Amino acid sequence: MKYKTAICACAALMSTAPAWAGDSLNLGSIQGGSSVTLYGLIDQGVEFVNHVATGKTTSDAFREGSGTATSFFGLRGQEDLGGGLHTIFDLQGGFAPSNGTSLQGGRMFGRQAYVGLDGKYGRLTFGRQYTMRFYAVHIANPFGTGAQGLTTMDNGIANARADNAVSYRVALGGLEAGVNYSFGRDAVAGNSSVATDCPGETVPSNECREYSTLLHYEGHGWGVATSYERNYGGTSATWGGLTSPKLTDSRFIVGGYFKFRGAKFGGGWIKRDDEGIATPKSNLVWVTGTVPVTHFFFVDAMVADIKYENSPNKAMALVLRGTYALSKRTMLYVTGEHMQNGGNLAFSATNDTPVVAPPAGGAQISLIAGIRHTF
Repeated sequence: MKYKTAICACAALMSTAPAWAGDSLNLGSIQGGSSVTLYGLIDQGVEFVNHVATGKTTSDAFREGSGTATSFFGLRGQEDLGGGLHTIFDLQGGFAPSNGTSLQGGRMFGRQAYVGLDGKYGRLTFGRQYTMRFYAVHIANPFGTGAQGLTTMDNGIANARADNAVSYRVALGGLEAGVNYSFGRDAVAGNSSVATDCPGETVPSNECREYSTLLHYEGHGWGVATSYERNYGGTSATWGGLTSPKLTDSRFIVGGYFKFRGAKFGGGWIKRDDEGIATPKSNLVWVTGTVPVTHFFFVDAMVADIKYENSPNKAMALVLRGTYALSKRTMLYVTGEHMQNGGNLAFSATNDTPVVAPPAGGAQISLIAGIRHTF
């Protein structure tokens, strides 16, 4: 294996879990330029978590789960229609290797399930898919949707998706613009951020609607992105406190990065107004860096801080990860996060399920050693 290939593979795979991932297996093509590809990712590790709240006491926990990304499999395909226009589709299903169960609220294809057209005038897709804030965050977030990092401070980082969505993205040189609109952002009933029971669609109002916009520019060795998203509430059965269409959850996002001598440094800001909770307004800021140590080993680090306006609630996370590439597709890693809460917050240092939080205002450490393979 060539050294440069290993480095490129590491950097790509250890960033956020992409919509189009890694190497894959082509299942074949038919006359007319059609093809279908099987691809995916499996991530599994052993985790130690301290200071877990258990009633009036705390304890330590050892368990198995994901470390750097949610495991998934996918089928994607395209048909060449001529003139640079293609029909495209993508089906992605998340799963837990530790027990074989489906994720994202038990959906078969809970990560993405869309069909559309892609050509010189942009990409138009229909179905369950990433909202525009996903793309604004991921350019400056090497910890992506893994168990540690921003996912422990904002439950929407790992779940920036919407059901029943129409999405359009277009690139003009280094500038990319996009918009997403959902007629009903979450059709699965449940009590978590991946199953909120907000189907919408058939009601004549903003109930359960979602819209988001994106502007993204890539320069030579640097990039910036900004996005705005608003989610509307549903009914009394909707999880998360957004129990009426009059209540909304909005995020304004700015992120960016620059590269210097093989290293990558970035940062971002999420200004959130979640009317479903008692202290709706918050500011989440972070800085991050990825530094190659050798041809096969590199280190990621992050400092993230969140504060709620007019409230003592705040938290700071320190995250450090080392990754070694055994091959183009297989990596070993050790990652750790220290979470310090203030006020009444009880954010966990890990987003693995079930989430094991410290006492309110307490601190926690999570350490994970694991392996990640893409196919």
